[in-house]
Amino acid sequence: MKIEMTTILETKDLNYTYEGGKQALKNVSIKIPTGCKVAFVGPNGAGKSTLFMHFNGILKQTEGTVEYDSKEVEHSKKGLMELRKDVTFVMQNPDDQIFNVIVEDDVAFGPFNLDLPMDEVRRRVDDALKMVGMENERKRPIHHLSFGQKKRVAVASALAMHPKVLIMDEPTAGLDPEMVHRLYEIADEVNMSGSTVIISTHDVETAYSWADLVVVLVEGEVLAHGTPFEVFSMKDVLDKAGLSVPMVHALNEFMSVNGRSSVYGRTMSTVLLNMRRGIVPGTLYVVRRGYEGETRGRIGVYGSASRALTEKNGVEINYRFNAVERCIEDILNGNDASLYLDETLDHVLDRKLMDVAAHGINISVEELR
Repeated sequence: MKIEMTTILETKDLNYTYEGGKQALKNVSIKIPTGCKVAFVGPNGAGKSTLFMHFNGILKQTEGTVEYDSKEVEHSKKGLMELRKDVTFVMQNPDDQIFNVIVEDDVAFGPFNLDLPMDEVRRRVDDALKMVGMENERKRPIHHLSFGQKKRVAVASALAMHPKVLIMDEPTAGLDPEMVHRLYEIADEVNMSGSTVIISTHDVETAYSWADLVVVLVEGEVLAHGTPFEVFSMKDVLDKAGLSVPMVHALNEFMSVNGRSSVYGRTMSTVLLNMRRGIVPGTLYVVRRGYEGETRGRIGVYGSASRALTEKNGVEINYRFNAVERCIEDILNGNDASLYLDETLDHVLDRKLMDVAAHGINISVEELR
């Protein structure tokens, strides 16, 4: 039985022209499935930011329509307030978005304007700041923060709204490598709660491994959209967009053409399995809340609740970011590994284990409770 996917955001023949006559969007018709992880790719000036500002109602189209949850977006005060309760937008430059003096005040602004009880506002602020690792900076003046810290505050402000659609424009720009991985971990958490997550990125490797749907935008037009494998197989589209082929995809194609494999991995570790033989994997121990016994091998953590647990218990962590893949790499080298993992994020591990199993390698998983 075919499962019909619903559409959360849709544009129909969307056109937008800036003052001065520059046409930024040209007949953009795109459907964003509910609960999907979407990556928009394309060169600078392609119209990604402009399109995102239509999704959130910041801009009003010159022609065409924008629909949220099958209803056309109304550019009235009431209509935009209703839209922005559900659709939050993290801008590329946090200075364009942050306007409060103190960190926690900025994060609280959105929930406060939803007329929520103060206890609920405080809880949302606490949770959002912990998710982005800024809980210890809550009382600091915004102007004392680095660019990357301001970016975290902007993300926290969006998370505090509990959005149904989270849109992030070049979210990893200005962040250190650990926070980049943490941001995608947060995106997985938000997505697992049922929300749709939309990003723009120049990182084709991440778009290939993370997204369910990839959209290529060039000079205000959609050139292609589809699964990562479909889109990054379109050489003519990549040439027009000035995009490189993800290394993982290139290796997949090389293996296929040379008859060495018909299995396509989404991450480097799974692709490289095609070059390795005789692997005797170790065991993955998945550590659940409440477990206080011994662990084996190197230790990783994935998920906000698990991070809080390890910090509370003073657990020494080896892999604080990209932990699922790094633990699996240890296991494929014949070692055991332990992973503190939120149960709501089991699907992230399951997908990576299925990638490995497709190569004929089954990893033994044991839960520690």
